[in-house]
This record gives sequence, structure tokens and C-alpha cells, in this order.
Amino acid sequence: MTEIFFYKLKNLSIELFLISLIEKSISKKWNSIVLLDNIERMEEINDLLWTFDDTSFIPHGSQSDLNAEKQKVYLTCNEENPNNSKIIFSVDGIIIKKPDDWTRCVYIFNEQNLLVTDELESYKREIKDLEYIQKYFEQDQNGKWVTNN
Repeated sequence: MTEIFFYKLKNLSIELFLISLIEKSISKKWNSIVLLDNIERMEEINDLLWTFDDTSFIPHGSQSDLNAEKQKVYLTCNEENPNNSKIIFSVDGIIIKKPDDWTRCVYIFNEQNLLVTDELESYKREIKDLEYIQKYFEQDQNGKWVTNN
């Protein structure tokens, strides 16, 4: 059964939180997809994954590269699964049209982006009665994660 997770950020950068979740998925030996809304955003995340830490990087590829099927982490602007991923991360509010293609779909969004917040709240209500396990997390004033299901 597909799990759909929503992370509503208050005090964290989407990009740094995404990196922490990608690292967790790698530790579980899960391939992952990062779904982005445009090529410029994809290149921004691509650069970040190579440079976020002076001592390491996250090996990955993007739709601009060859051998997508060999990538542990794959960045794309299309809902696709060329590397047989178990998890997909949507960081720009893109609604995943085929959630059943993954074990886990993760939406990461900032509460200050009211348009994305409203769209994802509406989507959450739409799928409420469907056969998905849903978890909704948001940060409190101190940055602690609180479930709000």
C-alpha cells in the first residue's frame, strides 16, 4: 500500500530537508526520484547535491544525463520511474498523478508558499478516503515535528 507523506516546513529550507530525506532513503537502499517543476530548478538541486557538503556529495543523475536506470537518485521534471524507485519527492507542489507507482510519495513544502500549501491541503482532502496511508507532519514554533493527521 502506498504511503503519502506531507511535510509542512516552518523553520527549515526545503533543499536541506530534501537532502536529509534522500540520505535516509539511500540508507534504506531505496532508489529515489526528485520531481521538480522546471529545468532551472532541477539544475539548482543538481548543483546542491554535488556541493552541499565539503566532505561528501550525493551521487545522482538527472533527465539531462545518460543511464537513468543506474542512478540511485534521479532528478526529473517528468513523472517517471526509470531507476525503479520506491520513493518520489515532490518539492515544488507538483501533484503526483500515479502514486501507486511508488511505495512512498513525499511532498515537501514551505508554509509561506500559500498557493502550494492550499493545493496540497486540497489534494490531501481529495485522497482522504482512498486506499493510501497518509501522514501529515508540520513544524511547531520550535521546529519540532508534530503529526497532524
